[in-house]
Amino acid sequence: MADIKIDIKLLDSALKKLDTLVSSVDGQRNSAKSNTPIALPSLDDGTLGKTTKWLTEQKPELQTRLDLAKLLDVDGDGQATYQVEHGDKLWEVKQALGNEMTKQLKDLDIDSADDRKRAALLASLLNRYQDDKDVSWQVMNGLGPKGVSDVMNKLKDLFGRNSNGYWQRTLNPGDEHQALIDLQEQMGKGLAGMFSTASSKMDPEWGKKVAEDPWSAAILLHYIDKSRKDVDPAVFESMGTALKDREHNDPTIWGQIYNDPDYRHFGKDSFKEINPLREYLNVADNSTRDAQAVMGNKDLRHYFTVERQDSDHLSTQAGKVLQVATTDAAYSDNDQYARKAAEISSDLLYDIGGKGKPLDGIKEEVGGIIATYIADADRVHADEAQKDAGVHEWGERPYKYALGISDESGLPKYGINLNSTMLRGALEDIGDNEAAVSAVGKATTIYNQARFDYGAKHHGGDPDPLLTVSQSSSEFAGFMTDGLVNGDIDSEESAAKERKKMAGYFTAPLDLIQTDKVPVIGGIIKGEVKDALIEGYTADKTSAAIDAGNAAKDATVTLTKLQGLYAMEQNHLPTGIEGWPKENGRLVPPSDLKTEQVQAILNDVNHGATKGTQVTAEIEDSYDNMMKKYGGN
Repeated sequence: MADIKIDIKLLDSALKKLDTLVSSVDGQRNSAKSNTPIALPSLDDGTLGKTTKWLTEQKPELQTRLDLAKLLDVDGDGQATYQVEHGDKLWEVKQALGNEMTKQLKDLDIDSADDRKRAALLASLLNRYQDDKDVSWQVMNGLGPKGVSDVMNKLKDLFGRNSNGYWQRTLNPGDEHQALIDLQEQMGKGLAGMFSTASSKMDPEWGKKVAEDPWSAAILLHYIDKSRKDVDPAVFESMGTALKDREHNDPTIWGQIYNDPDYRHFGKDSFKEINPLREYLNVADNSTRDAQAVMGNKDLRHYFTVERQDSDHLSTQAGKVLQVATTDAAYSDNDQYARKAAEISSDLLYDIGGKGKPLDGIKEEVGGIIATYIADADRVHADEAQKDAGVHEWGERPYKYALGISDESGLPKYGINLNSTMLRGALEDIGDNEAAVSAVGKATTIYNQARFDYGAKHHGGDPDPLLTVSQSSSEFAGFMTDGLVNGDIDSEESAAKERKKMAGYFTAPLDLIQTDKVPVIGGIIKGEVKDALIEGYTADKTSAAIDAGNAAKDATVTLTKLQGLYAMEQNHLPTGIEGWPKENGRLVPPSDLKTEQVQAILNDVNHGATKGTQVTAEIEDSYDNMMKKYGGN
């Protein structure tokens, strides 16, 4: 064992000179390089380059020793000594630094002026090393869950009834008061950062134990969120379960526990209506892994999406977490995330499609999920056989894309298990949410348009693909609109009015669909879903043309007819139409047609015996059959 003695002023001076030297050498080196007509290896990775790199690498070595020395210099004489067993290696110094930080945090007396100065130094070190896994774990492990809470509560007591209120008796009480606020802010930020980093080494029980003091857990989570960090998923899931069990569907409990004014401020922020679960969900949407840890836990997902009393509207934040866990992750390059997104989506739809009812803040994301997995909605809309939730990979038997959809479609790699009862139940639950309906409607329209394009390109034969997709697209669009309007509709008259309104949501930027090659529809659907969930539905996207078709038939039938005819016109097939309206040399997509244009198109088709007549008749008959199947509404 050897004693290491450090002169703090000399080491501090050496560290500053090191920065100056590296900066100066690099500056001169870059200047020489820019003024030299030929490449000189010595200026790049040669002697000078290696020298400055080595000097830069020495900075952490010196900084860590300087920080340890400052902590050990409790007498303030500028000298510090510590013992080493392994040659004063950096890991050994870090270990000593973490141990000393832990000791001083435990011994911190906020009523002591000297300790408050010491706390300021500790705050700076907590922040400097918050991303260092070795030091962070050393400190967190040394404190333990209760020790972390104890430090947070000591900091809380800088103000309020448990403080000595010394700042009120100083010459500059305002300045002293602000200094204490800044101290809380920096300590909270540093401790939270270390907790976030060290959580990768924690046992999951840490989450449960930290949640035993919900107030300090809330403050930690608040600062983790402010820094846009996250927590190890296993620890995070454990914490959420403990907080959920403590609340037990009584959101008012936090106000009952923390009605003391001492709990209502920490650092720069007010916590007048503190809610640990709100802070928890705020962290959950910072990363896919935490969002999926929450929504992948059956009890937490059900609680936040279906069960919880929502007087504080926490379901809106839960909806954001659900979006990160599902629709955002469905297209992820990370195979684990993409598969988990499908798993969560399927489980959720089976939950709410059955007896559960989604909370209001969740409905938009449920619409986004159905839209994202639109190929599965089409696959099962007439299928009751699939009983259990689950995941499949497209291409696996018996799962095949519908006619006109292929691997190049860009849809998510993983699909979801579903059946028509669960799908219909989910649609009925979200029919009153405009953003959800917009997302589902646009995805249905884009998906069907891709199939119509395929049918138009490959028409003829027996059976005729164009007539086949006319039938299937009409049945699918009819099922989706009927499910969305049918939740609380009893009379046929009311259903007809709602269905007419619903068709407006099914408009989509059809001119974006590629008709000269296999359409990559997944990216378009993803973009439209994102727009719907972020911006919500806007009325100016509703086409007057679609509304006009309701004089004789439901708007869904009209839109589907226009989609089929549009695909035929794009592929120069005989529709019987005198001339499809054009703008800037391009066919006007169905969603942009004017009322009189729609009427003229349908009249032309109805007055001729063409392929267009066959297509529109197939659409109309298929829709009528679908309506008979699901009742008069």
